[in-house]
Amino acid sequence: MIYDSKQLKTLSVLFEKYLCECQYSKGLRPRTLVGYLEVFNTFQKIVPEVITANDLNPQVMTLFFKRISTRERIVGRDTIRIGVKPSTIKTYHNKLIAFFKWLEENNHIENKSLTEKIITPPEPIYNDERALSKEDISKIIASIALNTTHDEFLYKRDMLIISLLIYTGIRKTELLSLKVQDIDFNQRSLFIDGKTSKSKKSRFIPLHITVIMHLKNYLTQRKARGTTTDALIISSQSDKGFSEHGLKHWIQKYRRLSGVRFHLHQMRHSFACSLARSGADITTIMKALGHTTMRMTERYLRSISSENSRDYIDKLSY
Repeated sequence: MIYDSKQLKTLSVLFEKYLCECQYSKGLRPRTLVGYLEVFNTFQKIVPEVITANDLNPQVMTLFFKRISTRERIVGRDTIRIGVKPSTIKTYHNKLIAFFKWLEENNHIENKSLTEKIITPPEPIYNDERALSKEDISKIIASIALNTTHDEFLYKRDMLIISLLIYTGIRKTELLSLKVQDIDFNQRSLFIDGKTSKSKKSRFIPLHITVIMHLKNYLTQRKARGTTTDALIISSQSDKGFSEHGLKHWIQKYRRLSGVRFHLHQMRHSFACSLARSGADITTIMKALGHTTMRMTERYLRSISSENSRDYIDKLSY
């Protein structure tokens, strides 16, 4: 694509260059790049008067956050919601600041201290319960058992999926990327390839005996189907790995059948909180989740309240 000198100065063209560098030099995952693009598109939509890099200033960012915090949005069919969550504002800020710093470092902007002058929004306070309760998980498992009796393969595969999620805490992309060879029964471990992980770091997760049982049952059934693909979780309709669309349908199906309004990432929170309640230290939990900082792990443990300390306090003796 050829641009004239005026076009080269526009923010949208510079963002294309930035995204290209993120993809090919930094090696960011496609999903991460989509996130950056969505934030930038929102920024341009909310403050269309900002056309070039030199139009950027701290006041523009204040205006942007004011507008997205007060605008009305239609959510669903007829629900009107004003503004966005504090966590969303923080996400917008972090992604835009990364781009603005790139502009500064590559001399695309006259204001070299722009990012230093932009006010950082406060850390969002989370009061929601992200982890699922034992009762909720039991309902989901029961819905699988009750609604797959007509198909043995479906039962064993779906029981493996739920057990992997609640006993390993793996992410969606990690689950869909698992290969048969990632299972080590001798070491009772699951290998997570760094290429499929958000942290880009490979790790081994010890396998609970329940997961091992479901794995063996599933692999026996998988072999009986004459499966040739090396993807661990496969489609019930073809000899292919389970797709993101298929997993989305899986969630919708068991939300409806179980009556539990859950999303996949809650399983990861549940795994982290279960480890903490079992006495695991935060470093161990961080390694199992594949986090790079304890700060991120602490966010996953916000479902644990002070009331959870009752059993431990009752056991104290001096």
